[in-house]
Amino acid sequence: MIRPKQLWYLPVLAAAVGMMMLRLLAMAQVLELAEFGRYSAGLLVSTTFCMLGCAGLQSLLQRDMPIMAARGRLLRPLVLTMQALLVACACAAFLLAVPAAGGELAGLKAGVLAVAILHGLSQQVFLVVTVESRSLGEPVRYAAQNLWRTLAVVAAGAAAAMSTGSATWTLACEAAVTLVVSFAIVREIARRFGTRLGALAGLAQRRWRQVDWSAASVFLAISVVSSVAATVDRWFAASLLDVAEFALYAFAGIVLLVAQSAQAMINAAVFPALARRHALQGSRAAFASSARVSLALAAAGVVLCVPAYFLIDSAVQRWYPAYAGGLAILPLVLAAGVVRLSDFWSSFLMICGHERRLLALHLGAGFGVCAAWALALLSRPAPAPALADFAWLALALALSVHAGAALVALRVSRPGLPRVRMEEAP
Repeated sequence: MIRPKQLWYLPVLAAAVGMMMLRLLAMAQVLELAEFGRYSAGLLVSTTFCMLGCAGLQSLLQRDMPIMAARGRLLRPLVLTMQALLVACACAAFLLAVPAAGGELAGLKAGVLAVAILHGLSQQVFLVVTVESRSLGEPVRYAAQNLWRTLAVVAAGAAAAMSTGSATWTLACEAAVTLVVSFAIVREIARRFGTRLGALAGLAQRRWRQVDWSAASVFLAISVVSSVAATVDRWFAASLLDVAEFALYAFAGIVLLVAQSAQAMINAAVFPALARRHALQGSRAAFASSARVSLALAAAGVVLCVPAYFLIDSAVQRWYPAYAGGLAILPLVLAAGVVRLSDFWSSFLMICGHERRLLALHLGAGFGVCAAWALALLSRPAPAPALADFAWLALALALSVHAGAALVALRVSRPGLPRVRMEEAP
């Protein structure tokens, strides 16, 4: 249970998340349209790198560290933390071979692509080193870590953008300060537990066989599939649109990022509450709670969409006229945002131990929707894609995953009828 004084983590974490979202609006104001497109594509590569989750070790660490901490056995999760960091660096080194060979991705040339990969590494490292504060039940310290990192990223990124006007230098500065903050956190962790980073690195190298690679592979698959489903529209847009058009799509897509961040913040409180309800009262009670939260947020989102549309339209016309072309897809993006915001069925399925069903759902929905979208696009007389095509893809993916998870959750929440053996029948 979170103590009342620890509830301060909510406004602190909300401030950190809010500033990270506002920085995107600031970059759209400071950078030229084409540079903002490259910056957005770089963030897409960075986010996609994080879906690897250190080959599943990050999720494994999030699962095991709270249990080990409760038992007073912290050496093993600390070693796993170092192993996750080493795997993250290995993943980055492997992917850097693409730009080193002159390869391009998401419309980014080799130099920008390399910086984007390092940006992703910095994000991944920060996520790993902050597992410790969450696992030890110190949400205020976790929120403070996020706030300090956000302040450093916003300051460094803004300074680079204003002084150079370059997406590459902006991404590089953000990555550098994130790595510095992450190093300070992991060094403090080692000091708190009376060990040295070198000693932990040595243990990590000697204990690779103790890693539960089977569980890590399942977590990796879930992370990859769910991340692809959430970002595939942006990947297609970055690949099929020119830089200026993708900048318009990325700008409108900030609404989706805000919705995902809001869902993650709410889920930080809802997830443990659902877990306790499931443990004490069973799956039906947990399902009822998740249904109430999902439906309430869906209703609130639908009501707020109308004023949000007019506010965003007015703000873009006044302060971001160069991005006015993206307003055409705003209704679709708002609808997709509401669907993503109100999806708590997935949390219910994970709590009840149905991760494999959730994985199958994401796979089926992702492949099915993308195949239908591609066929519809190719069957048109003029197959050149427009902004609305990608917005429709984002909405279709969000709806299919949401509806599918709701149906699976409803099915697994109903206990089967007891079977009466023939010899016991009256």
